[in-house]
Amino acid sequence: MQLLPEQIAGALVNESFHSRRMVVAIFVIVNILMLSVGLLWPKSYTASTSILVDERNIIQPLMQGAAVATDALDRSKNAREIIFGRKIMDTILDYGGWLKANPSVEERETLIDAIKKQTSITPVGKNILRIEYRDADPDRAFRVTEKVADLFMQESITAKAAESRAAFAFIEQQTQEYQDKLTRAEEELKELRSSNVDATTNEGQLAAKITDIRARIETTTQELREAEAREGSLQRQVSGEAESTADMFRESQYRARIGELESKLDTLRLSYLDTHPDIVQVKQQIQALTDNLRAERTRREEASRSGKTTESAVSNPVYQQLRREQSQNQSQIDALAARLGELQRQLQTEIGRGKRIHSDDARVAELTRDYQINRDIYQDLLRRRENARVSMNMDRERQGLTFKIQEPASLPLAPTGFRFWHFAAAGMVLGLLIPLGFLVARLQFDPRVRVVSQIAAVHKAPIMAVVPHLWSPAELKSLRLELMLLASVVLGTVGVSGIVSAMRSLKVL
Repeated sequence: MQLLPEQIAGALVNESFHSRRMVVAIFVIVNILMLSVGLLWPKSYTASTSILVDERNIIQPLMQGAAVATDALDRSKNAREIIFGRKIMDTILDYGGWLKANPSVEERETLIDAIKKQTSITPVGKNILRIEYRDADPDRAFRVTEKVADLFMQESITAKAAESRAAFAFIEQQTQEYQDKLTRAEEELKELRSSNVDATTNEGQLAAKITDIRARIETTTQELREAEAREGSLQRQVSGEAESTADMFRESQYRARIGELESKLDTLRLSYLDTHPDIVQVKQQIQALTDNLRAERTRREEASRSGKTTESAVSNPVYQQLRREQSQNQSQIDALAARLGELQRQLQTEIGRGKRIHSDDARVAELTRDYQINRDIYQDLLRRRENARVSMNMDRERQGLTFKIQEPASLPLAPTGFRFWHFAAAGMVLGLLIPLGFLVARLQFDPRVRVVSQIAAVHKAPIMAVVPHLWSPAELKSLRLELMLLASVVLGTVGVSGIVSAMRSLKVL
């Protein structure tokens, strides 16, 4: 059967009365235990300090774009690594007096782990770091907190300066390397251009020159062919036609002279007889010319058959003119042939130079590209080197990142965490709650009937009357004494808790 709240309350009162000794015993035991724990609980004093990371100073606007100050958020992320580093932890161990007992290596590691657990580093706002340290000794908590903040600022500034110096040294090294690369590229370009003058000739000029040479070759070849054809014609004329022309010219002279003499002979016969001396003389002249004509014809035929040049042909002015023309034409043929050979040599030279130019152009393009890339990187490194120099100088002068104690550490006067009165109050509360919890559990699991209405509900029968427990005078007297004793024990326990708490507050204990 489910009990109502008022029924449960009444049952708890009855159970508390019947189990009064157990309830008082549990109350006293719980309070004594909590007071003991409170007395043995170590005190913890917390000292804290706030550090302002000042990144807004008068130099920053002037150095905009030339140097970058450290971001406070980045410093807050790295603060734990910096503070919990081996260097600062060893210094804190010595400063806090932990090394006076000459701890071993394992003990030192244990102490460092304990210090790390007792140290809290949290960002407060955008530019403020808060460092807290807990310790049983308030003076040591104050001194360690102050020392940690000081070491953190020194280490951060030193690390920032070292980082700037390292960055400047690295950029300086890279700048020198690229300067050497740039110098080597310039030397290679200079050597390539000086060793190959043709590299300065562009493809348009070379193509125009090759086209001009080929045109001149075609013209010279045509002229050579014409000269060779003319040479053949002159050769034929010299070998036969010129001599025939000269002989025929001489024979025609003989015939013309014979014709004149015959005409003169006819004229003389009109006046004289054949025996006239003039006619006889003319006949003799005609006979002599006729003999000469036959002899000339015979000589020409013999010369033609033998292929020799007759003396008359040699002395012939036409023949001499043909020989001169043949000699001039042969000289022209030789000149044209020499010119054609020279032009062909020039053409091959220009073609070879074109191939070299293409190869050199590829090499020049590659060297030029490397030179331009190295020059751009070198210029950028020069700018970065100067920026790094400015940053290094700013860090040396402590202008790039400034730490300032916003809230200095103070000596903690009161311990933090659980205090003695917390344990005393907890003893009172637990001393009441634990017995009540035990009684409630017993009500739930104990089958005995404690409420009258349960009988009527279970047996479906009305209750006529309830007979209460009657106490005898002796029992009442004994009960009163017992209740007074239990009340005294409870009050004494409460009084002892109050007295010990007061003495603890006054630092008597």
